Amino acid sequence: MEFNENLFFYSLIELGLSVLIGVFLLYLTFTILNKFIKEKYSIKTDNVAYSIFASSIILSVGYLISGVKTPILTSLRMLYNNPDYEGIIFLDGLKYTTLFIVIIVLIILIINYISIKLFVIMTNNIDEFKELKNNNIAVALVTGIVIVSISIIVKESVYLILESFIPYPEIPTIL
Repeated sequence: MEFNENLFFYSLIELGLSVLIGVFLLYLTFTILNKFIKEKYSIKTDNVAYSIFASSIILSVGYLISGVKTPILTSLRMLYNNPDYEGIIFLDGLKYTTLFIVIIVLIILIINYISIKLFVIMTNNIDEFKELKNNNIAVALVTGIVIVSISIIVKESVYLILESFIPYPEIPTIL
């Protein structure tokens, strides 16, 4: 059996990136939710409806960031395999990692904000946040499923945006 050192190296990087980015972004999401929703609407800690809603957003974020490591690793491979590359792989890797994380965080914030805002506008006969405060589990489930569903729908578009920043080599045009 042959040991593939490059594959092992990339696997370790991917595993490390997944854990670090995942924990950081999910904690950031949790903190933002508590600051801008839980505190704003004075929602108690033992509120099951809010927990369902917050869990849906955290699941949405986790789902959307699940593929962010692929563009990061692709960028690193493109740089590493480029014979003309003269930079420091670690620094450029850090640059691309930071760029992709900033982009994905902004996109996730915008997607979740717009999804929630549009849903609240379309259901103008229900005040979702008041219902969350009142521990209305039905409203929390429906709102949460809308957030998760939107994340599923937009995931591929998010990755296309990230791919546009990967330093692919120029391909000569035939025509």
